[in-house]
Amino acid sequence: MAVGPTLGTGLFIGGGQALAAGGPASLLFSYFFMSALVYCLTTALSEIAAHMPAQDGTMVSHTYRYAPNHLAFSMGYLRWYSLAMLIPFEITNAIVSLGMVNPSPAVALRVSIPTLIIFGFNMLPESSFKRSEAVFTFLKLITTTGLVFLSVVFAIPGVPHSPVQGFHYWNEPGPMNEFIYDGHLGRFLGLLQCLLFSMIAFVFTPELIVQRIEQLGSEQQANILSVSRIDMVHLFALYILNALAMGVMSPFNDPSLTNHGVGAGTSPYLVAIRRSGIPVLPVVVTALIFLSSVASGRSFLFTSSRTLYSLAEAGHAPELFRRRNRWDVPYVAVMTSALFSGFAYFSAMTSSSIVFNSLMYFITTSGCISWVGTGIVYLYFRRQTEALGFTSVHRARIQPYGTYFGIVTCTLLPIANSFIIATPSQLAASKLLPVYFGISSFFLLYFGHHVGYAVIRRRARMKETSIEEPGDWAIELPPTTSNDRTELADPPLHNTAL
Repeated sequence: MAVGPTLGTGLFIGGGQALAAGGPASLLFSYFFMSALVYCLTTALSEIAAHMPAQDGTMVSHTYRYAPNHLAFSMGYLRWYSLAMLIPFEITNAIVSLGMVNPSPAVALRVSIPTLIIFGFNMLPESSFKRSEAVFTFLKLITTTGLVFLSVVFAIPGVPHSPVQGFHYWNEPGPMNEFIYDGHLGRFLGLLQCLLFSMIAFVFTPELIVQRIEQLGSEQQANILSVSRIDMVHLFALYILNALAMGVMSPFNDPSLTNHGVGAGTSPYLVAIRRSGIPVLPVVVTALIFLSSVASGRSFLFTSSRTLYSLAEAGHAPELFRRRNRWDVPYVAVMTSALFSGFAYFSAMTSSSIVFNSLMYFITTSGCISWVGTGIVYLYFRRQTEALGFTSVHRARIQPYGTYFGIVTCTLLPIANSFIIATPSQLAASKLLPVYFGISSFFLLYFGHHVGYAVIRRRARMKETSIEEPGDWAIELPPTTSNDRTELADPPLHNTAL
């Protein structure tokens, strides 16, 4: 099931911030909206993958095959470092779930424990890791479905110790929060902020869903579009039920949801459980959320390291990252990606609530860029295949309009986010800088590759000129064939199929 790597990412803690920003109705709408957006992008990627399945194709191969090299280079590395940044995000998520939101030396020790667990599992043989992945995925499914079931039990009238009375919190304090401003403008901004906070639960889901199916057997590869639709139904049903449950379990004005306005805070589920006064249950739920975050961190280190390995294998990264140990683990790629977990240690210097938000802003901005790139690659793919006379039998009816919707939405969301966090009441370097770092790092890769490519081509042409027009001192060289001239004039920087 594709929810394995993504389930739990920002769902429990990030969902609390989203609820506090917009209210239960805004949270439910946001999850429906994000589900529709992810559906549009996943069907586009599925159509590309069904045309020519490839290992790690959604991360590396397809972009190089259909799009310009500059875009492919920047997209490949953006997906690698963004997935790697999800490792410290999940570690910080685990720390926040423990309630350790204030900086102290003890926080550094707590950060080290999930960091070592995540790294240790990824140094296991790949077959052992995948067996453990099934166990942790089952644990996350039990956690999410169990919390939804608990919300149903709490909502039943007359249940002892229940602080919840059906949809009481939809009436008091209300279905929508007024964010920053009063009135309709405040409710609209609350909905928009809720949507931005909800994005972390869905980020990189299209890429991971299609990549998982491409790595399966030929039978599943032949039906990538239909298999991806089944995976999306499972994921969306689980997420939307959790959004509804979180709106039932906690009022949006509970200050612990945002750590009294500092940033990430308590999960809505824990708010209700602590109010119930049931002994032991808060400890059990906290432990399950902690383990879910650690499990997701394991998956993201695995995926990011394999993405870096694939870049090296295709000739787009140094050969060093292809090295494997005797257990067939690409240990250099694993250790390099694991270095990003060091960002979680900022929780020992400032509030882990702030660190959580800073990482979230960077990751969601990079995720929007990745989704815009996905839409662009799909349009390149469609134009090239139609020009060659191919008619895809695996095509969603919503395309290409779904792709246009995805490109426009993912372009506007980071812009809207920048405007919201630039308002005087929200302005903070911990919010603003990650957004701009996420945008600038991508364009630095894109234009840096563009300049480097131009420099190499210029040197190749200069070398060709020196061969064609030797001076009197030069030794006579044999004539150059047309194929040799082509290679000298335009040396390929990347392996492209088209």
